[in-house]
Amino acid sequence: MKLTYSLLLGLITISCSSTDNSLIEINPEKFTENKITLSDIADDIDYIPLDNSTSIGLIYSYKMTNNSIYVSVKDIGILEFDREGKLVEKIGKPGRGPGEYYYFMNFDIDPNFKSVYVLDHNTIKVYTSSGHFQRDISLKEYGECNFDEINFFNEKLLISEIINNGKAKYSWLILDTMGVLIKSKHNPIPFFYSNLPSAGGTYKFDDNIGCWELYNDTVYSILPDLSYKTSFLISPGEYRWPKSTVKTSYTDSFLSFFESFLAKHMQILRMFETKDFLVLVYSYKKKWIALINKNSKESFLSEVESFGGILGRKQLGGILNDLDGGIMFQPENYYVENDCEYMISWINPYQLKMHIAGNEFLKSVPKYPEKKKELEKLAGSLNETDNPVLVMVRLKH
Repeated sequence: MKLTYSLLLGLITISCSSTDNSLIEINPEKFTENKITLSDIADDIDYIPLDNSTSIGLIYSYKMTNNSIYVSVKDIGILEFDREGKLVEKIGKPGRGPGEYYYFMNFDIDPNFKSVYVLDHNTIKVYTSSGHFQRDISLKEYGECNFDEINFFNEKLLISEIINNGKAKYSWLILDTMGVLIKSKHNPIPFFYSNLPSAGGTYKFDDNIGCWELYNDTVYSILPDLSYKTSFLISPGEYRWPKSTVKTSYTDSFLSFFESFLAKHMQILRMFETKDFLVLVYSYKKKWIALINKNSKESFLSEVESFGGILGRKQLGGILNDLDGGIMFQPENYYVENDCEYMISWINPYQLKMHIAGNEFLKSVPKYPEKKKELEKLAGSLNETDNPVLVMVRLKH
């Protein structure tokens, strides 16, 4: 197997074969480039602009509840907005002092009491619904781990670890809300040395937690009783992220080397499920968004030039938005409310205003012309430097 190097972005593809015909196997070389549009999978789209009382730059991560939108923002901390986009509360503050968090990219919410759990490296910081610090939960007893995600799950805390520099002790830990260990799963991948960046993640679906890791062949679902099962498999192949170190020549252009590496290796950027689809965002040869029908295993691809949204970059490409003629949609997350499924993402006001003023939008004939008029009105009410706009796409039943 040839091993090389890759850096950022990426994801997966999927074959229609499986050892038992029930599991989807992720294989970037067996995707079929079927096309799909938003109207094929969704019947409504809505926009929530965040108010400008606090200027927001780079968004690290975000969580939805029935009443609130929680956003982790670079240099600012964790903010709570209501579902109309109005700022409600600031949760704690960045810093190294007592009750402050230094790393706050990953957090989750207890939807009942609205307690906020912030994964701050080897500590979980707990805050009340009004944003006041409550307590620390130390993770130091578990050693030098690369805990990367935290989920409030079935009244417990699930903390997952990614393989960094070729090592990870755990796949995940499950603690009670006071920090007592209930269950753990050790990482099955033997130690290796690597200077490559890694990736992994979790997602919520159907009362379960999905858990994936770049070097692991198995995507797991963790069940409410804390057992787990295999949900998807990542097929072996030369496109897999290499378990090795990579050396570059001083004469190599970093950009050209990076592009060459991504053309040969698949890196997962994002993964989640809906009732009908496995959704993947990945780089392999090009950048892609893939939707795989979980029943038929048919795959649908949308090419992406550059990822926007929470990465704070200009968004180019994605799923064609023929609902209201808006910007192409790049799904980032999944949310269920009142038995309705949503895929969600972010757009920047300046890019929305540019799109609305362009010929492509002016000539578009979307499925919902009234939505097109509403989008024009929204764009006209925004300034280019306003805070991001949350996009919620409601999926068909």
